[in-house]
Amino acid sequence: MRKFLSFAALVLSSSALAATPPEGVEFKPRRGFFTETDIGVFFTLGGKNDYSNAQSYLQLGVGYDLTERISLGAHFGLGTSAANCFADYQEATGLCALSDNFTVAFGDLTAAYHVRLADRFTLTPKLAAGYTRLDPAPVEGEGDPGRAINALNAGVGIGIEYATMMDHFSVGADLLARYIIGPNIPTFAVFPRVKYTF
Repeated sequence: MRKFLSFAALVLSSSALAATPPEGVEFKPRRGFFTETDIGVFFTLGGKNDYSNAQSYLQLGVGYDLTERISLGAHFGLGTSAANCFADYQEATGLCALSDNFTVAFGDLTAAYHVRLADRFTLTPKLAAGYTRLDPAPVEGEGDPGRAINALNAGVGIGIEYATMMDHFSVGADLLARYIIGPNIPTFAVFPRVKYTF
């Protein structure tokens, strides 16, 4: 029995030593289907007040890494423009003719390109385009002035991403600038990002 145990220990230890050690092996971040959650700040530029107050911003997304460098995604973002009038001020009251506080909801498709800076760090320039809903309308639209309006948006962004020691998780931060076409409203979102790759 003692000889058998010695032989088993020898075989098991040999197979363990034969495994490829992690040292010297090039690190490759996990790629494939992913989800992400982003919480940051949002503001608009332009209008009669030049810029809005910074407000909270929430974005949820899903996507897929087509290659080690290119990924596509779909994102839903929700922000608010506060105290920035995009209509005219009324002479009698001094108030904005339409709402100077409105919700901005984005439904966008995104494309990102991963530029490797180090083993776990990548720079991620990206493009975004999609659909926007402004509620209530900050500019003149069809029908009731208080109703929401819909428009298209297009934007560019830049971010960084770090593949953590936890295999599936990456963290990062993005700056995303989008232009709402029609109402002609530039928007900016700055947010940290948590990404889980399956």
